[in-house]
Amino acid sequence: MTPEPTSIGHLPAGTAASTSGTSSAVGRRRRLLRLGGSRGVVAGIAIDHRDSLRIILERRGSAPSTSDLRSLKLRLARVLAPAATAIMLDEELGGLALRAGAVPSSVALIMPLEAQGYETTGDGLTSTLLDDFSPAEALRFGADACKLLLPYRVDHVASAAQQEALVATTVLACHELGLPLVIEPVAYRRPTETPAAYADAYLQLVLGAVAKLQPLGADLFKVPFPVLDMRATSESAALDACHALAEACADTPWVLLGAGVDTDTFVEQIRLAGTAGAVGFLAGRGIWGAALSSDADETERIAMMVCRPDLERCREMAERVVKPLGSTWVG
Repeated sequence: MTPEPTSIGHLPAGTAASTSGTSSAVGRRRRLLRLGGSRGVVAGIAIDHRDSLRIILERRGSAPSTSDLRSLKLRLARVLAPAATAIMLDEELGGLALRAGAVPSSVALIMPLEAQGYETTGDGLTSTLLDDFSPAEALRFGADACKLLLPYRVDHVASAAQQEALVATTVLACHELGLPLVIEPVAYRRPTETPAAYADAYLQLVLGAVAKLQPLGADLFKVPFPVLDMRATSESAALDACHALAEACADTPWVLLGAGVDTDTFVEQIRLAGTAGAVGFLAGRGIWGAALSSDADETERIAMMVCRPDLERCREMAERVVKPLGSTWVG
């Protein structure tokens, strides 16, 4: 019988397990530790955007081909990956960067499993998995973990139930191969919801998602900063929200996602989240968005002159305040 998914952070002493299940858990833990590099602090760059990347460029007046997007990711990875402990890259548009050796072997690789776009259940959103890419394929690429982006509203029962079922089966598929799974729950605004009502509910939506999904066996949460507007919140209130998020994550480690905020804001968010217990960050367009250009040489120049120093600033803050990944594991 296949073992039930178990968080690698708390394998109870004396728990009976099959040899294959124990080996899988040990391998999973070793792979997860690679995300934090030599210091155990996750300083990750996310370049797994697909449709959203195309849309950003189209809004800037470009009409990028698939080849253009692959070349763009190659250039971004070549500049940014060496400054990170982990990189998130997809196979479809990021495979060229992997095959070209743009990601150093010392940098951990996380690959996404979700398909682009969402299905709907009423006014709730649900994820689907890629048809032509699986945890086994990720393992063949040398991935250290897989990732599942999950629009999730704890107050929308029907869609939440579907998302929970998807997480449970995806956790099992990854764990059978000894691969950790990163879950990224996104508390979206429903069509009938006003911005003010969404802002009022935001913290409880973030906390509720993590608390509901945590028992399903994810190895790492990639979560948003739990305060929607830092300008309207005191530092002490923001830190309290981060502590509440840490409590909801329980013994599952968590990293902060960037959500496209500017670097100054994100560095402050890393400071607060790291103080509360985050093990690092995985940021995307907020780091590399300035480098997007139809001129490939300009992309590489801005990535080197602007984006890489921004990533290094974020990493410096994380390494200053974060408790290393795995430092509290037992069993």
